[in-house]
Parts: sequence; structure tokens; C-alpha cells
Amino acid sequence: MSRVKTLFYIRWGIILLVIFTIAVLGYQRYLRDVASLTPDQILEHPSNETVRISGMIQGGSLTREDDGLSASFSLQGNNRSLIVRYHGQDTDSLRDLKVVVVTGRMNTKTAEFEGEALSLVPNYGFVAVSYLLGILPTCLFLFLMERKLRLLYTEVKEAKLYEPEVM
Repeated sequence: MSRVKTLFYIRWGIILLVIFTIAVLGYQRYLRDVASLTPDQILEHPSNETVRISGMIQGGSLTREDDGLSASFSLQGNNRSLIVRYHGQDTDSLRDLKVVVVTGRMNTKTAEFEGEALSLVPNYGFVAVSYLLGILPTCLFLFLMERKLRLLYTEVKEAKLYEPEVM
């Protein structure tokens, strides 16, 4: 194998390694900061750890306290629903049939979830696909440009169109 091909494979190996590393780090961040449990999962395996649960607020179950910082609602899962007692900011964004992510702890004595933080659910699949749609054409463009430069270099070298001056 020639030296040029060896460098070509090493270069693309490094690019693929960087892409793989970014994918692994992104997946780890997803598991740490984005992934959440469903109400069914937390009811089947209750624990006292802080977790994130996501689900749809069951219609007609939302009640707000007069202080404006507390609310309770049923979070609908696939087969079961979980009662959530939320205390914190942003209770105005709670609506029936809205998909939310609540961070908090399961109270195993009352079988209710005590929420501390509330987030709206953006479409992370859309974000991931957007990144992929941006990265893949860039890699393809770089690959094609390198191939064209290699062909041009070979043509110039074989045609001997350029020769350095001899002094």
C-alpha cells in the first residue's frame, strides 16, 4: 500500500473516530439530562431517587393552589396514571393534555410523585435528525473534495505541467 493511501485511510479513520466519540458523548448526555421514565415505569419500580418522568396531563385532573406555586395533576402513562404533586415555578404553563417532564421523587408511602422542576417537552428527535442532516452532507462534501484534489494532483503530476525551476 502506498504512503498516500495509508495517509488517506488514517485521515478518514480519525474523522470516523471523532464522529463516533461525539455520538457516544451525545448519547451519554441524553441519558443523563434528557431521558425520562414513564409513569408506568415509576409505578412498577418505585424508588426514592430523583428521576425525570414524562407523560401527558390527564384531562380534568389539573388543580392549582391559591399560592400559585403548587399544583396537582394525574400524569397519564400507557396503562396507568400517576398522581403528581408539583411545587415550584411555572405552574401557569400547565394545561390539560399537555406533555410535560417533571423532575422529583416518588413518595412510596403515598404513591404520589413530588415534583420539584417542570419542563416542556421539545422534540429531541427533530434536533438529532437536524444535526445528522448537517453533519452527513459536510462529511460527504469533504470526502468528494479530497477525491477531486487527489485526482487533480495526479493529473498535474503525470502531465508534468508544473515542474519546479532549476537554478
